[in-house]
Amino acid sequence: MQLLTWLLHTDYGTSNTPGASVIPYYLALHLLMETFSIVIAMMVFAVGWNNFEKISSGNLALLASVFFAVGLLDFSHMAAYGGMPDFLGPNDSDKHLHFWMSARFLAAFGLLVVCIRPWNAQVSRPMKLGVFAGLVALVVLLNWAAIAHEDALPVWFVLGEGLTWSKKALEYLYILMNVVTAGVLLLRMRAPQPFNAALLFAAVMTLAMSELFFTLYTTMTGAYNVLGHIYKVIAYLFIYRAVVVENVELPYRELAKSRHSLELAVRASGTGLWSWDASTGDTYFSPVWKAQLGYQDHELVNHFSTWEELLHPEDYAIVMQQVQALTQGPRDALFESEFRLRHKDGSYRWILARGERQSDASGAALCFMGSHVDVTERKRSEGRFRSAVKASPNAMIMVNAEGTIVMTNTHAETLFGYAPGTLKGQPLGLLIPLSCWDEHKANRQAFMRDAAERQMTKGRNLAACHYDGHEIRVEVGLTPIQEEDGSYVLVSVVDITQRLEDEARINKLIYYDALTGLPNRLLLQDRARHALAMAQGGQRVALLFMDLDHFKHVNDKLGHSAGDKLLQEVGQRILISLRDNDTVARVGGDEFVMVLPQVQENDAARLAQKILTTVAQPYQLGGLELMVTPSIGIALYPADGQDFETLYRHADTAMYRAKQDGRNRFCFFAVEMQERTERILLLESAMHQALEKQQFQLVYQPQLTIDGRQVVGVEALLRWNHPEMGNISPAEFVPVAESNGQIIAIGTWVLQTAVRQLRAWMDAGLPPMVMAVNLSAVQFRHSNLPALVSQTLDAAQLPPEYLELELTESVAMDKPENAMAVMRNLHERGVRLSIDDFGTGYSSLSYLKRFSVYKLKIDQSFVRDIVTDADDRGIVAAIVQMAHSLGLKTIAEGVETQAQCQFLAAQGCDEVQGYFFSRPLPADQMAAFVSKTNSSLLQRSSASFM
Repeated sequence: MQLLTWLLHTDYGTSNTPGASVIPYYLALHLLMETFSIVIAMMVFAVGWNNFEKISSGNLALLASVFFAVGLLDFSHMAAYGGMPDFLGPNDSDKHLHFWMSARFLAAFGLLVVCIRPWNAQVSRPMKLGVFAGLVALVVLLNWAAIAHEDALPVWFVLGEGLTWSKKALEYLYILMNVVTAGVLLLRMRAPQPFNAALLFAAVMTLAMSELFFTLYTTMTGAYNVLGHIYKVIAYLFIYRAVVVENVELPYRELAKSRHSLELAVRASGTGLWSWDASTGDTYFSPVWKAQLGYQDHELVNHFSTWEELLHPEDYAIVMQQVQALTQGPRDALFESEFRLRHKDGSYRWILARGERQSDASGAALCFMGSHVDVTERKRSEGRFRSAVKASPNAMIMVNAEGTIVMTNTHAETLFGYAPGTLKGQPLGLLIPLSCWDEHKANRQAFMRDAAERQMTKGRNLAACHYDGHEIRVEVGLTPIQEEDGSYVLVSVVDITQRLEDEARINKLIYYDALTGLPNRLLLQDRARHALAMAQGGQRVALLFMDLDHFKHVNDKLGHSAGDKLLQEVGQRILISLRDNDTVARVGGDEFVMVLPQVQENDAARLAQKILTTVAQPYQLGGLELMVTPSIGIALYPADGQDFETLYRHADTAMYRAKQDGRNRFCFFAVEMQERTERILLLESAMHQALEKQQFQLVYQPQLTIDGRQVVGVEALLRWNHPEMGNISPAEFVPVAESNGQIIAIGTWVLQTAVRQLRAWMDAGLPPMVMAVNLSAVQFRHSNLPALVSQTLDAAQLPPEYLELELTESVAMDKPENAMAVMRNLHERGVRLSIDDFGTGYSSLSYLKRFSVYKLKIDQSFVRDIVTDADDRGIVAAIVQMAHSLGLKTIAEGVETQAQCQFLAAQGCDEVQGYFFSRPLPADQMAAFVSKTNSSLLQRSSASFM
């Protein structure tokens, strides 16, 4: 410390505390030290990031990315330091510390993570870029916070007082993180590591010391501050050194190891090496070269004449010409030749020799070097090859570089319809259709120039020409062959005409709807995902879900054949209404889905309206004119979903909303629709177990004579008390039960429970009365309803006249002829029937007269305002008068006041029901209410008799 103080010429002023010293030129010194830190951090990033492997060490990439971010934060710290030009706003004593504390935390945390993670854990390039982008985004966020919202950040330093407790606490936290990192490294250094753990250990300990100094200073320009920066620079250097060792020196060591392995591999592969100095005649033959001919290393002299003596007499002249051409050729001339050399046992071995010429600056040959490979077995195989071609089950054709057929087998002649032996010597173009000649010639020439590129194999499915002139589809495989007399190509040909036709039919079955010929859901899904992938910037993709309104009526009345023809015509009308790049698919039944890429909301609405208009035009089916209307739901990408499945589901939801709103319209998806759908799904799921778990219960509301003195019946009302969702309104769950079919089981339970309860009341001494049970539309249309009612009554031993089934007016008027048959059946069994909510539907008086009902229940919407609303009074009076004229009783529901009751009595209404008399009650309370009410009646009757 004293040495540093002397070097820095510190001025303590009135303080004897080294940390409180003042360095007159501290700003320049700070700028220099931070510049060093930034440069080293960026060097760590540059070396660590530019790893030569496609998939590299995840820790190396993380360390590089972290120090890139640290370097940026150090730059912001340096730029925002007091005395520097204002950095995106006024600089002060705290602004630069925001960047400083962020950089220190990022460095400490990054080193801790790097040391904890397995070093060999690899990371792909996309993941590497993702981490980097995330850290850069974090730096941008921290800069924004420090610059735009500095008031919301902690105070780190107070002039005249020094560091705040929060600054010291965080610095101690960083020290602790570095110490923990050092401890992890110590544990890992017990065993060999794939990285330089010692250098990283030195780095984190130095960083810990640096952070310690930053807890001691009381002025921004003191010696402790300088010491902290110096230790930080040293720590960065240690990290840089560790990264260089990991990313530079280690690969070189691996390269040396690989080179040694290569030498061993060459020796193990049986490849002989040779070199020849043309000026001195010095020659080298490797031990493997000699072993190929059966000799030990010392048995052959390393001289050019040795090679000449071993050459086969028939090959000598040709090979020596090639050697002469090599010596007199260009400076980069290559040598490749096949010849025979005499083996020690007297036989000859085929050798493939390759070499290259080494020249001086003037171009004169210095030496030649290359390799020897024993290809005797290959040469023997070539003879067997010709036999194999003849015996191949495929059509085989060999052509030379000029495109002339030099060999075929019997299958080739049969495939193309030629007599045996007539194809040999013919140009290959004879088998190529005229339309493909130019392309074939260019591809063949390119293939012969460089077979490795395999240009002709880009499209293996080609057209060929039969002898009689018709085209066939073939699949070809090309094999380049290098013979002594030139280059050849062996063509394997398979007739795939039938296979392609089968594949086309299978493809159509897989991806297209068999009825309409439109894409099916599988192809729709593929095209939708492609459209979503291509959508960029502000572009949108619309998904339209269309369903025909009441299509079932077409099938029921005209038959499925007519329905199929209608679907085909609808599909064609939709197709002509869309753009060329749009897709329409039939996904099942009468449902069609359209994908419209690159549209805005108004474009989607315009196309939807066009489809509505087009589809709704009259159809001529079997001599009949038919009209159908569609309902369309629309979901837009990206607002309504990021993938096909979500858009499909949301468009379906919007379509159902369009049906609920009146059909023959389109509707855009809204979030509340999804919430409603999720609520319905939740109710459906819970409803499956509601009966089993006894969550349903019945309550009963009394029905009284108009004077309110006698209970003549009760109405059974269903309630659902769910343990989590609480009390659920029948108005909410009954429509769900009707839509999913569970209303049958629930309705059966209601009927049986209500009947048993009435029987129990009567057995307990209550007077006989009527039990009214509501029937849903689904229950009423069920074929087993009359039998179920009789079985239930028989099981409870309850006379049928005590059971009243309530039907809504709309249920009764849906297919009234069928409704009358069911009513007549129930009436014959002795069961009472009544019309519920009367006045809200559209009953025909002629039908009402024929219905087997005995009572009309006036809907509470008319009763509610009869005291104040003249229209409601007139309606109620008319209903009562009409019912009496038809011999029917009337009961008013929803009676809540004395005035309502008086008006109803004045009009001659027979019975009343409502909160004025009693709310719906549990069974035990209902029994008490009946007893009390009827007892009062008896008492009044006795008093009147007396």
